[in-house]
Amino acid sequence: MLALPCSAISEEDYLQQRAALIEKHSKDDAALPALHKLMEAEDTFTKEQWLFKIDQYLYGNYKEFQPIYDSYREDRDFNEIYDLDLETAIAAKPAPPQKYPEIPQGYFSENLNGNTNTGSALFVDGKVYIAYQGHLTDPYIASYDTQNGTWDGPYKAGHSTLSKNGRQVDSHGRPSLEINGDGHFHIIFGGHGGEWVDGLNPISFDTPHAGGRMLHVASTKPYDITGWEQKDDISPYASYTATCKMGNGDIYFFTRAGTHKSPWVYYRMKSGSQSFEAPVKITWPTVSEGDPIDVDTFYIKPAKISDTEILVTFLWHVCNFREYHNKEHYSRTNTYYMRLDTTDGSFYNVEGRKLELPITKKKADKYTLAYNSEATGETCFGTRPLSNQNGRPAAAYEAKGPGYREWRMVTYEDGKWTHGLPMPGTEEHTVVDTKGKRIKSIREIFPMKKDGRTDKAAVVYRGSKGETVIAAAKRINKKDSEGQHWKLKKQQTTVSGARIQTQPVRDESGDAVALVVNIRKAGSQRLYLWHDGQFRANPTQK
Repeated sequence: MLALPCSAISEEDYLQQRAALIEKHSKDDAALPALHKLMEAEDTFTKEQWLFKIDQYLYGNYKEFQPIYDSYREDRDFNEIYDLDLETAIAAKPAPPQKYPEIPQGYFSENLNGNTNTGSALFVDGKVYIAYQGHLTDPYIASYDTQNGTWDGPYKAGHSTLSKNGRQVDSHGRPSLEINGDGHFHIIFGGHGGEWVDGLNPISFDTPHAGGRMLHVASTKPYDITGWEQKDDISPYASYTATCKMGNGDIYFFTRAGTHKSPWVYYRMKSGSQSFEAPVKITWPTVSEGDPIDVDTFYIKPAKISDTEILVTFLWHVCNFREYHNKEHYSRTNTYYMRLDTTDGSFYNVEGRKLELPITKKKADKYTLAYNSEATGETCFGTRPLSNQNGRPAAAYEAKGPGYREWRMVTYEDGKWTHGLPMPGTEEHTVVDTKGKRIKSIREIFPMKKDGRTDKAAVVYRGSKGETVIAAAKRINKKDSEGQHWKLKKQQTTVSGARIQTQPVRDESGDAVALVVNIRKAGSQRLYLWHDGQFRANPTQK
């Protein structure tokens, strides 16, 4: 049976019902009186902006408010309810640079804006497919045939509402690419809180930043990237994209359900389907016991670790209703660990205890804490799932303190976590230059699979003058099956004063077959594909 539409109510009735609900819940919810106190003082924001924030807090936290608000809004536009300039809170786009620094040739993308990112890549039937955030943050996709060395694309796959109408470039909704069992490609992209005109977010109590809608598109034909159609099955308010494809073909999409003070959720697309099911709430933000203006929330990072398991690591983030997000109030702390067993849809901690969703700060501290960086005074700038290390559960965290910022590992053994360990692989590989001299400042090394062997690798290292070098290497001893000792064969490129990010493209066995590289130098930013010892330029990008 279809639900009947709400009947519009008068402003007087709406305000009376709203006031009664606020009075009812203010007894047990310290945030409500605190928010009203800030509104009356017009602290940080205007009174009208605080009104909008309080309504969103009510709408996301209390289901009984949603039909009241929906009835009131039925015949009213957003700006009839709130006297706000819809673009006020969105930063204006900075002026483009007058001159673009030179960066190496051999790229396959146009010049990119926004944060450095390598996009999302798949290896399917001998082709590398790469989806990335291109012009005006719209999603683009291209493919490279590793057999005949030809490119197809790039093609525009959808229209992003991020960064349009003079807004600053935003990279929160960068594309995530997957392919389902029948060969249809799926791209999720474009979200950072939704648009003002979308109204209030039903699964978050945080005010939308009006940064753009999260959207899902699917290729109209199997194994064809030239045509795309939109699917209306995910929340437009979502921010961040991360996907995992399991052994049975199911696709899991992890995202934050809105802006900072929002729960994290996952969507599942069953194998053979073209659409996602309803979201499952993984975490829920909670008002801080110390100050009701602060909110305890999280940043999560998922990764598939087996055909049936997804490991989720996350950190604690203290946000606030004043929206102080500068470096002084950045607040990213601790490392947490849990896993999703997709066979039963349950989350478990490292001890195998089944966890009740959604996870709050109290539950996270009690059942999933792997490293208490609050106690050591460090900032955990990010976390990353790791596969078991010698049978021990493991996670990575980016430690940040005075004068240092580096990735470290935490492992679990004999009922306890040990932190501060070196990252896997950092002590195993050795690389020498063409004269046999050892290279000490290796940033990354990617052994490449070809014809069933890993005799070659891409190496990224720091040169004697501080420059970043990307080079091809060959294995020194062919009997060395682990590929731990390498000798440089040739330098691909040398870049000074640039930021470089890399992403290996892996086959179904998990072996690297290619490498996507992002090189950014001031206003110049391009994507490169490394395959079989060199960059493979797309002739359409000049």
